[in-house]
Order: sequence, then structure tokens, then C-alpha cells
Amino acid sequence: MQIGGIVDEVVPLRVKRVPWRLAVTAAAVTAGAVVWSATVGKEDVPGAVYVVVPAVVVLPLLMQQAPASFGRACLIVGMMLLWGSPVAAEFGLGPVVAAALLLLAASVADPANSPDCASVTVGLVLPPLFYLLLLFAAW
Repeated sequence: MQIGGIVDEVVPLRVKRVPWRLAVTAAAVTAGAVVWSATVGKEDVPGAVYVVVPAVVVLPLLMQQAPASFGRACLIVGMMLLWGSPVAAEFGLGPVVAAALLLLAASVADPANSPDCASVTVGLVLPPLFYLLLLFAAW
């Protein structure tokens, strides 16, 4: 009887400390930027921006029990924020770039659960397609 096998089945996997702390820091940076921008920001910014951006950054934190999914979510959300940072900067959310880089670092901080080739491809292709879709919808 293998004790290690039984323990592995009983104890759930958790995200390691370094990636988790990077993702929490990204969420804190984003929350601070959103609060600051909401208090001194422009009047023409829709209120949904101040709700959607922190909600997106918090998504990887909901996956604490699944390290591989956490890494993939950090990668995809980080790439989405990185691609959207020029638009976010126009709304006064410049620190979103820092949050995006923190999430990208969190995605590769755990070598045992780093994103695979398919996740990297989705992370590179999905954000431009998403923003092009929004551009065509607004046009």
C-alpha cells in the first residue's frame, strides 16, 4: 500500500505561494488603480469599466484548488489586460499594465504547472480577436 498515493488523493492540490502572491498583488494593484481612477477619473468613463476590470483580474484567484487552471487563467487574463492596457490607460487605468505583467509572471512561476503550448496559443490569439470583435461591433 502506497501512503503517498493515498495522501495525494485525499489532500487537494493548491496553488503554490509565489504564483498566488503574484496574482493577489495583481488584484490589489488593479483595485487600487480602479479606486483611484473612479475618484479622480474622467466623467465620460462608463461605470461598467470600474466593475469589469477588477472582476476579470480576480478570476484566477477563484481557481486556488486547481494549479494548472490557475496558470492558464493567469496567462489568458494577463494577455487580455496587456492588449487592453492602451485603452485602459485612456480611462486612467495605467497600472493595469503592471497587473498584466504580474499575472503573466504568476502563470509561469510554478514550473510544475506552467501553461502548455495550447494555452499559450490561446493567450496570444484570443485577445486580438476579442478586441477586433469589439472594434467591429462598435463600428
